[in-house]
Amino acid sequence: MIIAAYNPKDGVGKTTTAVNVAAVLAGMGHSVLLVDLEPDMNASISLGVRPSQARPSAADLLLGSRRPADLVRAVAGVANLHLITGSPALGSIDQMLRHVRQPDRRLADSLRPFVSEFEMILVDCPAGYSLLPASVPEAADHLLVPIRADYLSLESLAHFLRWYRDLRRARRARANIVGILLTMVDYRRRATSEIVEIIRVHNRRGVFRTEIPEDPRAVEAPSHGVPLVAYARTRAAIAYEHLTRELLSRVRRRR
Repeated sequence: MIIAAYNPKDGVGKTTTAVNVAAVLAGMGHSVLLVDLEPDMNASISLGVRPSQARPSAADLLLGSRRPADLVRAVAGVANLHLITGSPALGSIDQMLRHVRQPDRRLADSLRPFVSEFEMILVDCPAGYSLLPASVPEAADHLLVPIRADYLSLESLAHFLRWYRDLRRARRARANIVGILLTMVDYRRRATSEIVEIIRVHNRRGVFRTEIPEDPRAVEAPSHGVPLVAYARTRAAIAYEHLTRELLSRVRRRR
């Protein structure tokens, strides 16, 4: 099963969500592969991989320059969790794939060999609507959509949902949206309650019950190379555990 932390808007918590859901799933005994598709390697760094250690990476996966088995590395200190690292080369991947036949299918084809090897594949997706992020809905089974509880994120979510609806109508996306996740929620901000209510009212069945609260420890954890859920027993860490159980319940109902 392939689950992508996906939102074309940047800064909404995709990486933190992908890393921590992957870690919780691994802690539950599932064999998990996390695929970092970002040039800045934030998911990889959050799991203790430095930029100098990035090769081979997801760029090699997409270019077909290495065997799939050569790309997977075990994550130190987290049993059952494996990683394909991000790479700065991913910043130019659209250009590198320009002569490839059906480049929009390359990600789906590249991930296929891992589906039988791992119970769960989590994908940390880049922002934007360029070739690589736009190919994720065709490659994944489910999209988990993090969104900050602020006005600009609300506007971006509406645009994304219209784009995704058109993609589905054109039969260029097989993934379903398993849920919208409210992240970095801080009810001390005056507009938060109103924005959360708008999101929930307009996406009545689509928003996870679990909300991820604002948490300064979530910013600290990557510098130690460990997921937040292993770094500190905070409200956000506990929320990611609740989210993972809710996510599993939803995907099982959709089978």
